[in-house]
Amino acid sequence: MTRPLCNHYAALLSSTAGGRSGAQLASVVHCLILRTLPHPPPVHLLNHLLIAYGKAGRHARARRLFAMPHPNLFTYNALLTRLAHARLLDDMDALFASMPERDVVSYNALIAGFSGAGSHTRAAGAYRALLREDTAIRPSRITMSAMVMAASALGDRALGRQFHCQILRLGFGAYAFVGSPLVDMYAKMGLIGDAKRVFDELEGKNVVMYNTMITGLLRCKMVQEARRLFEVMTDRDSITWTTMVTGLTQNGLESEALEVFRRMRVQGIAIDQYTFGSTLTACGALSALEQGKQIHTYTIRTCYDDNVFVGSALVDMYSKCRSIRLAETVFRRMTFRNHLMD
Repeated sequence: MTRPLCNHYAALLSSTAGGRSGAQLASVVHCLILRTLPHPPPVHLLNHLLIAYGKAGRHARARRLFAMPHPNLFTYNALLTRLAHARLLDDMDALFASMPERDVVSYNALIAGFSGAGSHTRAAGAYRALLREDTAIRPSRITMSAMVMAASALGDRALGRQFHCQILRLGFGAYAFVGSPLVDMYAKMGLIGDAKRVFDELEGKNVVMYNTMITGLLRCKMVQEARRLFEVMTDRDSITWTTMVTGLTQNGLESEALEVFRRMRVQGIAIDQYTFGSTLTACGALSALEQGKQIHTYTIRTCYDDNVFVGSALVDMYSKCRSIRLAETVFRRMTFRNHLMD
């Protein structure tokens, strides 16, 4: 009877979401475990319970569970991951230091916690500590992806190239999961040639990879190359289209941006606040009042007219088109006002 109950409770805990409802379900299952199972409950079940409390933000309860009789490596990693997600860096660091053993999951959680909190230098330090481990802990694709993003955030070209070399030595160079951050890193650093080489060498390119490369090309003002890549894509998503609209607008090619927007509408692609914002910016730059009005009407039909970002773009567009009355009307009707517009 004990094993089926354990499996049932584990399944319930695995299905919990975050927030208040997740905490309530975890509490109910916790009570059932204490009432129906021998004491102490199995470690694997307590691990599931610890994760459920952590997902729900009940970190104090998760820590109390950690004081179980025989916590294993999974237990440590589960709490470490929850502390990382909660950005409790000091607690995370202290727990990591107290671990009797570690694996690559432990280091990935530590690195993710530091990077997520913007402490990219400490993330790089954690990676160096991993390499110094006496045990044969090998960095994973997750590790290297996180480190490339850390180097990108730091703007450190030397560090980025160092991580790229290690990725190649580890045999991860052809994986999109690692390649996409590499392309993005090189493009952000202005090393578009390196970004293109990484992109060309990747196998099984998906839409995310193409979007990353197009963004990098547009950021470096290589509009023709971005356009060519866009046109050869067979599977474009809304991010692809919005990237082109935004990039063309930012590069002063407003008429072309509006043409891409027109094609986007014809093909029935979902349009979001960022698409509208860039398109309205293009209309303002061209003083294209009639087109701006048409797009305004479209924002109303799609319920984006109350969006702060879109509202700001509408006010700016009407002002640049010298239609101050309409700009004031939009401003007054906005449900929420961006502090920049106050």
